[in-house]
This record gives sequence, C-alpha cells and structure tokens, in this order.
Amino acid sequence: MEYPPLPPFIGILFGGLFGLMVGSFFNVVIYRMPRGESVIWPPSRCMGCGYQIKFYQNVPVLAWILLRGKCKSCGARISVQYPLIEALTGLVAALAVGFFLQPGSGYDLGFKIGITYLALASIPIFVIDFRHFLIPDMLTYPGMILGLGLSFLPDGMTPLQSLTGAVGAGGFLWLVGFAASLLLKKDAMGLGDVKLVAMAGALFGAPIALFGLIFASVLGCLVGLPMMMMRKLNEHRHIPFGPYICVGVLLSAFYGRAAMDWYMGLLGR
Repeated sequence: MEYPPLPPFIGILFGGLFGLMVGSFFNVVIYRMPRGESVIWPPSRCMGCGYQIKFYQNVPVLAWILLRGKCKSCGARISVQYPLIEALTGLVAALAVGFFLQPGSGYDLGFKIGITYLALASIPIFVIDFRHFLIPDMLTYPGMILGLGLSFLPDGMTPLQSLTGAVGAGGFLWLVGFAASLLLKKDAMGLGDVKLVAMAGALFGAPIALFGLIFASVLGCLVGLPMMMMRKLNEHRHIPFGPYICVGVLLSAFYGRAAMDWYMGLLGR
C-alpha cells in the first residue's frame, strides 16, 4: 500500500523546529566559545546567580516569552539575543528545507547540504566575529570535513576538487594576508578568515570560494568606506571580514556564474 507524500509545509515546519533547537545551541557557542569554555558542560545556567536552567525552561523562544525575559530564580534580565538567534536559525533552517524540496532546482544534493551548513554556521560566525574578531574552529573544521565527505556523492564535485578547493582558496587568502602583513608590518589577516575560505573551498570548490572573496571585498568596501569617512574606523578600530566572506560565498554559490558571464560580456568575450 502506497501512502501519499507529505505536504511540503510539513517538512518546512519540522525544519524550522529543528532550527530552533540548533539556534539554542548556537547561543551557547556564542557565549562560551570566545571565553574558552566547554559548549557541552556544564548545562545551561543563569549568568547572574548560577541557577541551573531546567529543560522545560530552555524551550527555544517560548521559554523566554513565558519567563518574560528574566531568570526564574533571581530575576536577572535575559538578553533578547537568545530568542532572536533561535528564531533566526529556525527561519533559515525552514528556508533551507524549502530549498531542498524545490523541484527541478538543478542543484545536486551535496550543494544543497553545503549551502544549508554555511547558512546556519554564518549566524554564530556573524555574532562572534563582530564581537570578538574570532571565527570558531568548531564551525570551520567540521565544514571542511563535511565538504570532503559530500564530494563522494554522485553528480557533484570530486574529492580532488574539494581538496584543491580548500587548499587553493585558503592558501590564496593566506598568501594575501601574509603579503599585506609584510607591507603593513602588522597582522593584516586572521587565520579564522583563512579557515573559513578553506571551508568554502571544500564545500563548493575553489572558483565559488574565490569569487566569494570578490563579493566579500566589494561588500566590505561598501560598508567600510562610509564608516572611514565618518571616522568610525581607524588603525585601532576595524570591521570583521568573516561575515562578509559568508555572505560573499552564498552570493557566489548562486550568482557567481551569472556575474562572471556578465563581466566577460563587458569584455566582449
């Protein structure tokens, strides 16, 4: 007996619920990782009084609303960041499932999984890099391994393309940063950015990762130049590059080929 397929909205709903739980974990990563604390132990607790939060008080978004943004024990304020990160992650996960279920998209399974991972990982990367100028290895290293693993799936990249993408794209950015450091006589590029680009190369190949760097540089200039003109930036105040890399690679993954064709058309080729 054959059963009718589930409606797409059911899959999208479950994807969103899963994303809410992932967002709850991201909040732990965002708070603990820059402090060098374990993201696994101890369990969630109030930062004010140390009260260990019960599992039913840790339901994404809903718990914050029911607790009115306060600790049940001491009444300390709970940052609105927590429900916002959870809700955003849930939304991204729901959209990713919708992308998976889209018929005839022309994207292979490895690409879809890679895009989902990058989109979700971008959320804690954004927050941590903006606050601490740091990109967690616990997000980039698994992404590299995932990219290499996905390359064994049919219809996508080969393992050699994934490996050369990681080494080529990451190595290129490292060389740029090394040269800039020599010229400026100070560190000009964090290794976290290099690992992030290497992860993109492993997931999507060198062309998408390198073209993503172009998008990232343009976006960085569009934001950074006005801030420099307003004297918001100087040699002691910088903007993190990681978030722009994430957005640039996502843009490159979907529109890099079209942008390259447009550019080559301008050159008459």
